[in-house]
Amino acid sequence: MKKLPQILVLIFFIAPFSSCQKHDANDSTPTYDLIIEGGINSLTHYQFIRISKPADLYSKPSQPVSGAKVVVNDGSKDVVFTEIPGKGVYTASIINNKNYNDPYKLTVAYEGKYYTATDLMPAVLPVDSSYIPLSVKSKDNGYQVTIPKHIFGVSVAQRWLIISTNQRWRPSQFDGKNKYNYSHTFGAPNALNPLKQQQYIINTRPDDSLKIYKFSLSYTYSTYLYNIFQETDWRGVLSSTPANVKGNISGNANGFFYAIDVDTIIRAVKDLNN
Repeated sequence: MKKLPQILVLIFFIAPFSSCQKHDANDSTPTYDLIIEGGINSLTHYQFIRISKPADLYSKPSQPVSGAKVVVNDGSKDVVFTEIPGKGVYTASIINNKNYNDPYKLTVAYEGKYYTATDLMPAVLPVDSSYIPLSVKSKDNGYQVTIPKHIFGVSVAQRWLIISTNQRWRPSQFDGKNKYNYSHTFGAPNALNPLKQQQYIINTRPDDSLKIYKFSLSYTYSTYLYNIFQETDWRGVLSSTPANVKGNISGNANGFFYAIDVDTIIRAVKDLNN
């Protein structure tokens, strides 16, 4: 199965060429100047932004960007981010990380150019044990937990991460290893060709618990993710050409700067087995 963050930079290079009839195979110039990822979360004060040069179809992998100036306005003041050397990752502590009224605004300055993005942070609905997107059945003196990757047609878009209690979500993690599942307000992309359900399986012992994270998504962010999945998870079942994916970064850059509210709980698997 394709992992979302690992293929973003490749998608950003490929998408604009999908309708071109000719392309010079010797021209390896990236379509975008930069790919910008990350954002603001309410769970921790520490925030992370990653900036990279796009991957190249012919030779070059994505490259971390050093020397950018990264500033986020939290609704009341500008916060300057500090570069983690060699990573292309920039970090800062933002105390005002639950600003539900004003947009967070990102400004990146690099090589004489400026790139901006804004996102609103919707308040997350607290995790309710009466609805957690999983199913549980007894298996081999324990439980098998099945987590669908996509759910469609819900009233509020959100993202989930359901993991064992010895793991945790890290906003600094950009490697695509988190097995998120997504609740989409949109319908399944092709009603005539139902999707083969994608799912994650966790096998647990009788007394194990799970850590459950729930993330709010703005309308803009949820739409962006849905379009990304049209280029990845669902591309093989679509009857029409997938959407050309463009995030909320201005100028000749792509990616998405997000603001997400986070709720988390721990629940015993046996209590979810109903």
